[in-house]
Amino acid sequence: MNRNLKAFAKRLGYEFKQQALLERALLHDSAATSKAKDKESNEHLEFLGDRVLGLVIAETLVAKFTHESEGHLARRLATLVSRDTCAVIAAAWGLDKVIVTDKTTRPLARNIMADGCEAILGAIYLDGGIKAAQSVIHTHWHDIMRAQIIAPQDAKTALQEYTMKRKLELPLYEIIEKQGPDHAPHFIVSVMVAQQQAQGQGASVRVAQSQAAQAWLTQYKSADND
Repeated sequence: MNRNLKAFAKRLGYEFKQQALLERALLHDSAATSKAKDKESNEHLEFLGDRVLGLVIAETLVAKFTHESEGHLARRLATLVSRDTCAVIAAAWGLDKVIVTDKTTRPLARNIMADGCEAILGAIYLDGGIKAAQSVIHTHWHDIMRAQIIAPQDAKTALQEYTMKRKLELPLYEIIEKQGPDHAPHFIVSVMVAQQQAQGQGASVRVAQSQAAQAWLTQYKSADND
């Protein structure tokens, strides 16, 4: 194992018994198709890791927040397993220093980092079982979970509930502009409610829409003190 992989494993807090699983988890599809056609990419591990993460987080939330409604638990879960959260965790691991892609520019796109995070979790599950995966997830998601004093509410949901309560037309979202290359796009989105507009930006349409909704609520909801 080279120095970078050793440092990565140390930050991860897990030592692989099957080194090939770690190497496969670190091979992004872009590199597997262009440079290493005889090797399998991390796509299947990503698929598996996504399910493992969801199961472990869901089980933890049910045990920790025994009196919360399903809706509140679902919002907590959505935040904790989101692409943004996985990308943040991957960055803390230093995944960008060891993952193999055909991209030479850094930082890597959020999607590549999030996919890699899930692939690592899938590899850990296959290598060490559910207890190993639980240990890694509990360690690295602990601070984010602890920061969730109350269940988060997506800004788009909050804005929609706000408009429905006041019998306004539902929010209308529009993509204003798409910037950047295909592997690292940047979107600018507007939202219109009651002839009042706000904009948001992000690495995906979903994130940009959420930012736009939050901007609208910040600018206009406070005006009626509700």
